Amino acid sequence: MDTTVLIVGGAVVLFAVAFLVLVLAPWKSIRNEPPLDADIETRLLLGEDPAEVAADADAVDAGHAPVHILDPERADDDAVIEDLRDLD
Repeated sequence: MDTTVLIVGGAVVLFAVAFLVLVLAPWKSIRNEPPLDADIETRLLLGEDPAEVAADADAVDAGHAPVHILDPERADDDAVIEDLRDLD
């Protein structure tokens, strides 16, 4: 009986650790994501088609100016920086 209790207790502890890893592991990456826009979140919660919501969001974003991410390790960013300096 002592061996059975030891095996069952070990299985319960192993299950609890595995469960905690599955639940807690993705939280850091989820917290780092930017929050959804309130309109998009509402439409998704109301059950609208996610593809349609994404298409509408992309159509709205198409009207905005492009964003240049300046990475000092890329050579073509130097030209973008020079163009920005010429605006003064």
